Amino acid sequence: MQRWRILLVILFVLQGPILSSCSNPSDPKSKEGHWKLQKSGTQANLSSVIFVDDREGWVVGEKGTILHSEDGGETWTPQESNTKADLFAVDFINTQIGWASGNQGLTLQTRDGGRSWRVVSEDSEKTVLDIDFVTHEIGWSVGTFQDVLLTKSGGSQWEAQSTESTFNWTSVFFLDSRVGWATSMRGDIIHTLDGGKTWTGQVRLIHPLSSIYFIDTGQGWAGGSDGRLMATKDGGLNWVQQTSGTTENLWGLVFMDKETGWAVGEGGLVLHTKDGGEQWLQSKSGTNEDLWSVSFTNASHGWAVGHGGTILQYVDKSREKS
Repeated sequence: MQRWRILLVILFVLQGPILSSCSNPSDPKSKEGHWKLQKSGTQANLSSVIFVDDREGWVVGEKGTILHSEDGGETWTPQESNTKADLFAVDFINTQIGWASGNQGLTLQTRDGGRSWRVVSEDSEKTVLDIDFVTHEIGWSVGTFQDVLLTKSGGSQWEAQSTESTFNWTSVFFLDSRVGWATSMRGDIIHTLDGGKTWTGQVRLIHPLSSIYFIDTGQGWAGGSDGRLMATKDGGLNWVQQTSGTTENLWGLVFMDKETGWAVGEGGLVLHTKDGGEQWLQSKSGTNEDLWSVSFTNASHGWAVGHGGTILQYVDKSREKS
């Protein structure tokens, strides 16, 4: 079952690995670094990963799974979420304050690095697919509902921001408390300059988009189904399709600067660019499992997570053990 159907019915499905048919040229391991599997200690499907520095990060997934690492992912420790709801998104603003969201409109918050998590809001009629916080109080969420939701209370209360859409939203990204973007299952990209009081449509595609990332108010990228990658240099006024070299679905996307970025997706697919997406190269991931999220703290430290408890770490050449 494809990730898009998972997003639509909000259900992780245990299935066999899907082989990638990516035709990209390879990014030679000898020049840069490589990806290695880490021991997650779980078979739960893992949907989202966030690292706040080179050592400390969190992963969330199905049945309330939350994992924490303090050593760059060498070891992962379960944290008690006190829920069996599937979690689809995680975000931290520092080593102490973070959120996890998912089924039943659930939003969990921690103020002690995950030693304790508490429910701050829930709505049985909604499922949250992505969250983005810019302060300990201000954040946004999107999912199986037509509006973008804003909180100014750390997640305890949410207010709807109209998007004039009838489709569900899949990802949201804010640079600060005013400037942000969101993507939809229909392939919409919308933009706000006033914290979401008004949302303006920028592009509408036929194909679903799953992720969006900006490094500043001008330059950003979006990825989605069938290997689709889009790029803009003017804040989204104009979007240009990039050649990904694959027709596999892309789920996660991250950039460190205007040149260096990574995308992950179906069948263990990992793509890397060193020129802002003019050329995307395939990196060997060492897995055929679907990868649904990727996080980098700098060009040398990255992680990706996905199906069946899969966690990958990017090992830069300079950090390889002899």
